[in-house]
Amino acid sequence: MRLYLSLWMVVLLSAGGCSSKAVTEPIWIGQLLPQTDANRGLSQHARQGVEQAIAETQDAEQPIAGRSCAVLHVEVREDVAAVQAETTRLVTVNKAVALLADFDAALTEQLIRASRSYGVPVIVPGELPAPAESDNVVSLGVPPALRGRLLARYASVELKCQRAAVLTDSRRPVAAAFAGAFLKAWPRQHSEASEEWTFTTAAERDERINRIIQAAPAVIVLSCSLTDFRLLRPRLAAALPSVPLIYGGEDAGTAALQAELETRPDVYLATAFSPEHLSERGRAFARRYEERFHEQPDLYAAHSYDAARLVFESLQRAGTASREALGKEFARLEQFDSVTGPVRWKDRQPHRRVFLIALKHNRPSVVSTIEAEEN
Repeated sequence: MRLYLSLWMVVLLSAGGCSSKAVTEPIWIGQLLPQTDANRGLSQHARQGVEQAIAETQDAEQPIAGRSCAVLHVEVREDVAAVQAETTRLVTVNKAVALLADFDAALTEQLIRASRSYGVPVIVPGELPAPAESDNVVSLGVPPALRGRLLARYASVELKCQRAAVLTDSRRPVAAAFAGAFLKAWPRQHSEASEEWTFTTAAERDERINRIIQAAPAVIVLSCSLTDFRLLRPRLAAALPSVPLIYGGEDAGTAALQAELETRPDVYLATAFSPEHLSERGRAFARRYEERFHEQPDLYAAHSYDAARLVFESLQRAGTASREALGKEFARLEQFDSVTGPVRWKDRQPHRRVFLIALKHNRPSVVSTIEAEEN
């Protein structure tokens, strides 16, 4: 386990202005991140997004009931016991009033379960496979079922594909939700429709991909982890270079996929983040982020920034740092201005702008934009 601390302090001066009071205990917020080397960039960028939000709050001099805020970034192993232990420690020992979840839906579910009995609000920067079970959990990501439906429509109508092969890691809830929605939305009038292969082990994955290569479909959906996508793409590029791929794992934006791609085959994805389509607030964030960290923000940085801002703004409205008050603010939440535009919630599902992106010759281009009102 690795622990990092981000802190913005507000020093309270006496009425006379010539002496300072003792700094009170800060308001603690916890952020859980994966510790594995494969997700090192994810953790770093997510942490940097939160640090940028803290820096802006500090510059604005906006204390919460006269107290400072501190964020504990905790990197944990990707297993249930570690997530439960660190969640419990953040809530009981550090007295965190809110938790920022990981971008892995399976680990996020463990965090939510571990925190449920304590009544601590959880903000999910990424997506949940289904609507949140309570007002204490707020998700910012595009629901995977929506991404699956949009890409099924695009592949069948715009790409004119008639036969789809879907490879699904059934252990991953987001991948399963994406694949289920894609298959349901696939037009049944096509003569050969679609077929799904599922796997739970590496051996099964490799066997299924060999069968898919032999079937030579018109489009291949890889509804799996980003790591598996990176492993499978070169094999498919060598065997079926002209068959487009659809990425159906957790939303990672374009940067995480682009870094691993060669020129073929074309890859399509649906994402909540496009660096070329930021709001005015988003462009200001990107400029400050690049000045601070000397790199452009990706989805992990942008969504973590938004998640931290959502907590800070909700605490400001509550005027106090209790979990109960923060939960009530979340229950009343109607709209939030993210870096790519407004997010609204209906039946605990986020509705926000979605970008359909094509990666051709390793260059991303937005082929369609679906506004929040349309989804």
